[in-house]
Order: sequence, then C-alpha cells, then structure tokens
Amino acid sequence: MTPLNLGIIGYGGFGAFIHQAWAQLDAIHVLAVADANPARQPGGVTFYPSWQDLIADPQIDLVAVATPPSTHVEIACAAMQAGKHVLIEKPLATTREDAQRILSVRDATGRMATVDFMLRFNPIVEALHTWSRNGSFGQLRRVVVENYAQDETLPSEHWFWNPALSGGILVEHAVHFIDIVHACTAAPVQRVDGVCLQRNPQQTDRTMATVVYEDGLVATHYHAFMRPNIFEKTSMRFVFDLAQLDIEGWIPLSGQITALVHGENRPALTRLPDFRVVREESLGNGEAQLLQSGGETYQADHLMEGTFSIPMPKSDVYTVCLQGLMSDFVAAIHDPKHQMRVTLEDGMASLKTALRATEHAQQQG
Repeated sequence: MTPLNLGIIGYGGFGAFIHQAWAQLDAIHVLAVADANPARQPGGVTFYPSWQDLIADPQIDLVAVATPPSTHVEIACAAMQAGKHVLIEKPLATTREDAQRILSVRDATGRMATVDFMLRFNPIVEALHTWSRNGSFGQLRRVVVENYAQDETLPSEHWFWNPALSGGILVEHAVHFIDIVHACTAAPVQRVDGVCLQRNPQQTDRTMATVVYEDGLVATHYHAFMRPNIFEKTSMRFVFDLAQLDIEGWIPLSGQITALVHGENRPALTRLPDFRVVREESLGNGEAQLLQSGGETYQADHLMEGTFSIPMPKSDVYTVCLQGLMSDFVAAIHDPKHQMRVTLEDGMASLKTALRATEHAQQQG
C-alpha cells in the first residue's frame, strides 16, 4: 500500500522523537512538520510555522498532535474537519467538554482518530492485559503505581505547571497509567478520590488518585515531580489472586513475579519477555492443592518465582511501542473494520478518572 503522508504538529523533544520512530515505518512518510519556533525546523521535510498551514496541505493524510494538552481540541478538530486522520498525544484534552467535542467531530467527519497510549504495546503490559482478560492467575485485586519524576527541566514558568494548559499532573501524566489499569478490567469505575499537594501557589508537585472499580479492583496512583534526576523511578505492582507482579520503569523494562501455578496457567508465564525461573517449590507432595484467595477456590501444585526483562535500551522499547501504536492506527485507516487497540473512548475514560481525582482533591482543600 502507498505510505500515508504524516504531518507532525509540535516539534519539541517529543515531536522529534516520534518523527524518528515513525519515519522507520514503511506505511508512513513523514512529509511535514509545524512549529511556532523556526529554530526547531528539521531537515528533509516541509516546515510550516503554523499548524493551520500544515492541515491545509492537501498532501497530508494523517496528523500527529504533539502540542500542549489545552491545544489538542482546536487542532484535532480542525484537522479532522480538513479531512485528516488524527493521532493525539495524551491526554486527549484537559476537560470533558473538549474531549467530547473531539469525539463528536470524529463521528461527524468519519475520520479515524486515536490517542497516544503507546504503553499498551509494551510486551510486559500486553501480558498483564491478557492475564486480566483470561483469568490465568485469577482476578486482579490491587494495583499500586509509584512514580517519582525530576523537575530539573521544568522551570516554574513551564506550561506543565499551569493546569489551564496541562490539566495538572494527573491529567497530563497519570492518564498513561490509569489507562493501563482501565484496560485490565471491564468493570466501571465506582469511586475516585484524589490528593494534590502544592509546593507553592503556582506548582502542584505531588498528586495521588485512588480508583475503586465495581469488580473490587483498587488502584492507587502516586505521581511526584520534585526530586533530582538521580531519584527518578517508576514502579508498578499488580496483585492477582494467584500472582504478584512487580515492574520497574515508566516504560516497563523489567520485573519479578511470584505465582502459584498448575498445568493450565504455567505456560502463561512465558508471555513475559525473557522470563527466567529463579525458584520453584512444590506444594505439599507435588499434587494439586486447593487454595482460597479472594473468596475463590483455585488449584495449584507449585510456587514459582521468576524475573523478566526486555533486553533493549529504554529508547528502543519506547520506539517499538510507538511503532506498534501507529501500525495499528494505519491498519484501521486502511480497513475501518479493524478494531483499534486504543480508541478515543479509552482516552475519554482515563481523562474522566484523572479529572474526578483532581476535582476531589480540590474539594478537600
């Protein structure tokens, strides 16, 4: 098939990174870039000083929106109305109303659109989602996300700190992780609580959201932008009835698992990349034992501990995830019957949860 011509709107560090990632795909030709800063002009592509000029280019088939969150709604809607398909950087928008407008314009124009939840294409996350759907290790009961990020490259005047532009940390950043958990369950969100702590009136640098789902899953998301770069760390724990998985990295790269296994679910462990058994212990005399967890009865004959990792640099894993997302989106553009793995509705769902947590925090003072 003829490659789709891609235009990238917003060419900061992330815009340059997605350019590099998607230029490697045969199905994509990066044709143009738009940015208000002429110093960011890359070589080898058409450069537009305004996004309006880019979407007016009749050769552009697909637009990637990589601008500050508050601008997503205007750019995405204008692009779709100009006949372009649209891939929007997370978050989808900063308000429910703006997000709904994007969905409405998509429906009215018949254009394809999605949001950049590329973490769904990480092989560790893919294994988690598969286990959650097929119950390999019973029901998922608990998720804990702990994210410590640096703020050394985020001066107080940066748009990141302005909730009118970014939506705040839970909207701008945490939606990635909220989406990972949302994709682990079909149950609706039952309750959302939030906490936000300010360094000063201009900078809210610590946030937490507790999300309770109707199936009993409880997820806690803690995100802080306040420490030196050396302390940057993201960890995630997923607690199933028969397994506990601990993951390292905001782009998951490695981790460890403890699981109760039997003949049927043992092969599921091999879904984890480069899975290695560290310890295996027979339960009783090696015959299947009946176990109770979460009020459910299970069988297991062995306890296994293991490690897993993606043997690639972080930037390469990031690239592969972005390429997976774009390839899936391109498939849907060519075949409207193709079921995209990430939809605008997914972007709306995570945004609503992040906003509920932020609003609850503000109500608490």
